[in-house]
Amino acid sequence: MKALLVDDSKAARFAMSKLLRDQGLEVETAASGEEALDKIATDEFQIVFMDQSMPGMGGIAATRAITSNEKTAHIPVVLCTGNEGEKLEQMAKEAGAIGVLTKPPQEEALKEVLGSLQPAEATAEVEEAAPAEAAAPAAAPVVDTAALMAEVEALVAPLRESLEQIAGKNKKLETRITAVMQSTERQLQPLKEAVQSLDQLDQRIGEQVKEQLAVDANNQRIQLETLRQQVNASLDEMESREEKLRQLLGEEIRDQMMPLVDRKLEPLRDAMGLLRQENEERLAEMENRIAAMEKGLLLKSALIAILAAAAAFGAAFALLGG
Repeated sequence: MKALLVDDSKAARFAMSKLLRDQGLEVETAASGEEALDKIATDEFQIVFMDQSMPGMGGIAATRAITSNEKTAHIPVVLCTGNEGEKLEQMAKEAGAIGVLTKPPQEEALKEVLGSLQPAEATAEVEEAAPAEAAAPAAAPVVDTAALMAEVEALVAPLRESLEQIAGKNKKLETRITAVMQSTERQLQPLKEAVQSLDQLDQRIGEQVKEQLAVDANNQRIQLETLRQQVNASLDEMESREEKLRQLLGEEIRDQMMPLVDRKLEPLRDAMGLLRQENEERLAEMENRIAAMEKGLLLKSALIAILAAAAAFGAAFALLGG
């Protein structure tokens, strides 16, 4: 299923894309309602997740534009919002949305929305798959799943390390912001106490205090904007790496999977051959031992029979002689 995710926030697009891909969806993104309408006009989508609050064309207006157009009215639209309320749900319903998800969406709520679309899609997939199955009844090749997962883990490891590094940087940024705010609060506290205790200070001192506060606030805004840009740059890099990884998994695994399986199975085949040879040697040795034991038993039986005959003959001779 191909989904279009519409949100003006890069962070929100990144987080929501992860959730949708975890549910097996192919995801494309748009940063505004206008961009979403352009993409829908040139591409096919099975569902649209629309942010409610965006600059320019908002989510309600974009949803209404999709559902009121006979060429796109068949596409289900889910409104995503950070605000809850019956009024918003009513507006979404009137605009033609099939439901409302609260940001960030819970996995169960997302599954419920997607589940309502599954029956029709499952029927279509069965109808498309039936001719292919009739034409090609051959059994699917056996794949070494463990080896494939190990290869995927090796490819994903660098991305996981990058995510951990970015998480560490974000934590440091939060610590720095908190320290700046606490430092500013400590610096302002004596000033607030002085203002409260010295009501007779003239207007000039008050203006100087306000000017200093404005400078401090402006510096904080500059720092926060710099941090925001760093976070956005990190998110862009993560998206780029994730796309490269997805392309690598899609193109190279098909070419490398069967040679990899053969390489992984070759030691197993050699080990099985050695084990078979050892078992045959052990079996031959056991047969030789059994044959030797049987031969020894025959000799002992013959010796016992001779001794018994000699004893019987001696007893008979003794009786006759007596």
